[in-house]
Amino acid sequence: MTAVIRSTVADVDLDAVEANVRAVRERAKVDVIAVVKADGYGHGAEAVAATAIDAGATALAVATVEEAMVLRRTRPRDPLLVLLGAQEQAERDAAVALDLAVTVWDVAGAREMAEAARAAGTTAAVHFKVDTGLTRLGAPLAEAAERYRAIAGLSGVRIEGVFTHLARADEIDLATTEEQLDRFDAFLDAITPPRWVHTSATGGIASLAPRARVTAVRPGLALYGLDAAPHLAERLTLRPALAWRSKVHRVADVPKGTGVSYGHEYRLPRDGRIATVPVGYGDGLSRLARAARLLVRGAAVPIVGRVAMDHVMLDVTDVAGVQAGDEVVLIGTQQGTTLTADDLARSWGTINYEVVTAIKPRVPRRYLRGGRVVATKTLAGGYVPC
Repeated sequence: MTAVIRSTVADVDLDAVEANVRAVRERAKVDVIAVVKADGYGHGAEAVAATAIDAGATALAVATVEEAMVLRRTRPRDPLLVLLGAQEQAERDAAVALDLAVTVWDVAGAREMAEAARAAGTTAAVHFKVDTGLTRLGAPLAEAAERYRAIAGLSGVRIEGVFTHLARADEIDLATTEEQLDRFDAFLDAITPPRWVHTSATGGIASLAPRARVTAVRPGLALYGLDAAPHLAERLTLRPALAWRSKVHRVADVPKGTGVSYGHEYRLPRDGRIATVPVGYGDGLSRLARAARLLVRGAAVPIVGRVAMDHVMLDVTDVAGVQAGDEVVLIGTQQGTTLTADDLARSWGTINYEVVTAIKPRVPRRYLRGGRVVATKTLAGGYVPC
């Protein structure tokens, strides 16, 4: 295991990830395709993937072929879906060589996968995507069945799944979502469905009763213990998996009127104390997070001045005894007070997805089981199990 030598660190509770996978399985009662794109939503794809499979997930999904190439180093045999497909020849060749399932939605793209597979003397796995209303990727509904049947007739390709993506499954009003599902059902009526039929990500898993022909779900956010929307929190009981911490680097007593950080946009309204913390936008804490509060000695204290690339400053005037080396919590619990990814998201006007995926690789990850570190992922050493 590579030693974590930096004070700013993200701890990932793999027991929480396991519990979340089991919660999804219990609610959905179908196969789970665990989505670990964007380096496991910032948590670390390798550790989350292993935990998800051990907890009963049937397959894994990433966004790009390159993400799949990284994950294949530690998951050489698990079914692995590339959600964005393979646009370049090098991607198609790598997908075939690594036995990846690739998303397709037109005959031309499927034919290119078939040609790459035949050149390698094998068959390429694909999932066929239908655009039922997100207007992003997928076959237009009016052409979907015809395209599907044409692809099914190609030599060198095997269709393992069909799916669509829901645009508004995390909303209270599900009328649009039901319309999308009805369109997808109409497509299924026109074909013989393959093994995997999947429509729902985290929002749909929490908000919808599964339809009869659905055989899998694609949880992403739920794996990490985050809710797709506040009103869905009671539908699916999840445990946040990530805590983000640093330590006070310096504390300075400064007089009223002193400017803090670049541009001196903030000046102390009274004599006070400023704590400098070695975490900034180079680590994933957005410059927009000026309204955020972080925890020091159990108190939520405000960020003051601009967030810099490597540092942020906190006004700790009202917190007694703060000194260099004190723990600072960005996400997590300290002395009974909790700050969540949603809290941090609100402070810069975004969503919890962006907060956790924004945490940069230079922030070391420590992976815990039963409170004990079982693996690390660092910029210098990569992912290393104990």
